[in-house]
Amino acid sequence: MRQAPSKRYKVTVRYVGSRYHGWQIQPKHLTVQQVIAETVSRLAGQPVSIIGASRTDSGVHAMGQVAHFDFPHRPSVPQIQKALNALLPWDIQILSLRPVSPTFHAQKDAIRKRYVYRIFNGMNLSPFDYERVLQIRHPLDVEAMQRAAAALRGTHDFTSFAAATTTVKSKTRTLFDSRLVRRGRYLTYHVEADGFLHHMIRNIVGTLIEIGLGKRRPEAVQPLIDAKNRDLAGPTAGPEGLYLMQIWY
Repeated sequence: MRQAPSKRYKVTVRYVGSRYHGWQIQPKHLTVQQVIAETVSRLAGQPVSIIGASRTDSGVHAMGQVAHFDFPHRPSVPQIQKALNALLPWDIQILSLRPVSPTFHAQKDAIRKRYVYRIFNGMNLSPFDYERVLQIRHPLDVEAMQRAAAALRGTHDFTSFAAATTTVKSKTRTLFDSRLVRRGRYLTYHVEADGFLHHMIRNIVGTLIEIGLGKRRPEAVQPLIDAKNRDLAGPTAGPEGLYLMQIWY
């Protein structure tokens, strides 16, 4: 009897990235992609590849990572999702799963992504936020940071905020949203774009923090963009405050 063809599924995943070396499979390091691929393969009874939309870095979290895989059998969607969540570790969870076109590609078809970066500005960080929020103990000028964040909106060449090792040809991206929200001691940087460069958000946050500490003026953002020089922007903020929130197709 001829075996039925495999079916492609789109999955939305959330995970705590603290104990993983990012999304992308790496030799000798535990990654989110590896864990999900091994779990799906175990369920399928054969090797299955997982393709993710965003290669989150080591220690970065996700509330809405998207991936796809081709499953060789045809059980019901609720059965697959329930089985995967029963087998996956506590810090990785399948939020949704649905069949899609065989041509759907989680990475190539993505048109827009949203991240948030969480900061606690104070001395007494809750232990429940450890490795989930970046702590800055010195007072921050939040209004100056908010003005600087707003100046990043629009279409720009973000070379100054990309990792020095970035090799993509075009570093031009459009930021649809770039704002900092304060609630008590917690600051959340919201950023949404048609795409991001490696370390781009963390480098922006590092620059905003320097502005908040009074090391730079908010007006310095535009000259930094114009300079197209990574050496002139702020340091790379830690990964613990960064969350991939949503991806549009």
